[in-house]
Amino acid sequence: MAILKDYRFWICTVGIVVLGFLSGLLSGNPGSYYYSLELPPFAPPSWIFGPMWTLLYILMGISLYLLLTLKNKRIQQKLISLFVVQFICNFLWSALFFNLKNIFIAALDISLLVIVLSILLYQLWLHYRLVMWLMIPYYLWVLFATVLNYSIYFLN
Repeated sequence: MAILKDYRFWICTVGIVVLGFLSGLLSGNPGSYYYSLELPPFAPPSWIFGPMWTLLYILMGISLYLLLTLKNKRIQQKLISLFVVQFICNFLWSALFFNLKNIFIAALDISLLVIVLSILLYQLWLHYRLVMWLMIPYYLWVLFATVLNYSIYFLN
């Protein structure tokens, strides 16, 4: 496959995974804090987050690479800008929730993430549906994480 020979594919995919891993590293030991909180009954065990986020970051990296291949530079710039904004919201969430231990501000951040992701997915529906489908698992996980975040906030 030609895509695997393109260095941009590897930079995007590995880069997003590394940035996601860095976000986790900056969170310290999130498992101990997570279990110190009152959790809703539907809260997953902390060990599920690592594999899930790794898969989602791989899909995001592939998505970013595909956005870089768009021929229409105006649309490409709009989609990549939305992608970057959502990724910044994603990156900040861990610091807000685990480092600052500010569950409410983290909930506001993840709400903004849902809004930006919704706009991005709509734009992807219009311009690049393959990337939209690659981003759907991430969107669903973020929706679940949003419900979880607000539930933890109200329980604590």
